[in-house]
Amino acid sequence: MSQVIPFILLDDDPDEHFLFRTDLEDAGFDLDIHCFTRPDDALGHLSAHPGGPVIVLTDIGLSGADAIDFIRRIATGIPEAVIGVYSGAQNPDTDAACRKAGASFYIVKPISGSKLEDVIAGHATLAIETLADGRRRLVPA
Repeated sequence: MSQVIPFILLDDDPDEHFLFRTDLEDAGFDLDIHCFTRPDDALGHLSAHPGGPVIVLTDIGLSGADAIDFIRRIATGIPEAVIGVYSGAQNPDTDAACRKAGASFYIVKPISGSKLEDVIAGHATLAIETLADGRRRLVPA
């Protein structure tokens, strides 16, 4: 059994944390997820738990914070991080700005198991491991 990749979710709305967890658990994912409402808290957590791959997913619309700056800080400080952005709408300009800052993917809400699977399939460093009970986990490839 492989080591599970930690998943960091940044969204200023705690209700989104619940929805995200529920949607992915319903899709059969067993995640090591850590949810934050402020970028500095997420960065502090990552600093306290260094090493290894991590998936970071941030909402583009953070109240009182700049998601592009957060992406840039993660990409610079944690080169093995896979960084994603989600939004309520597809916006090619925002997608391009996020990728320029260091994001690997941009997805439109709602987040679902199939969207997560598509993201994982696009990354050589990530894989999905299926357990004997049918649950799935994110692991290094």
